[in-house]
Amino acid sequence: MDRRTNCPDLVAILDPIFATKTRAEWADIFDREGVWWAPIQTTDEVIEDLVAEACGAFVQVPGAEGESIRMVSSPVDFSDTRWSVAAPVPELGQHTEEVLLELGYDWQRIAALKEGRVIP
Repeated sequence: MDRRTNCPDLVAILDPIFATKTRAEWADIFDREGVWWAPIQTTDEVIEDLVAEACGAFVQVPGAEGESIRMVSSPVDFSDTRWSVAAPVPELGQHTEEVLLELGYDWQRIAALKEGRVIP
């Protein structure tokens, strides 16, 4: 039968079983038994994950004040044209006017948005 059809039934069977142990306990069991698995991590866990760090998931980007800011690296990288940091992190609203002009807004409309505190 199609796996998709049986998926809700399988989840209903497995959820109570998985609830009997912590993730760490299941990790030990799965590792011991050679089960291929990976945890679903929280954001805090991901940013502290040594494997994510080692594979280049994060990059140091220069900030406006010369400080270094840790950010998520681009997921797109090519062997012949490697991704790299091109500029410091933009300040809040730094490119707002430029983007709005490209979208067809005129200076009068942009000024009105600023006066209405819609944009910085």
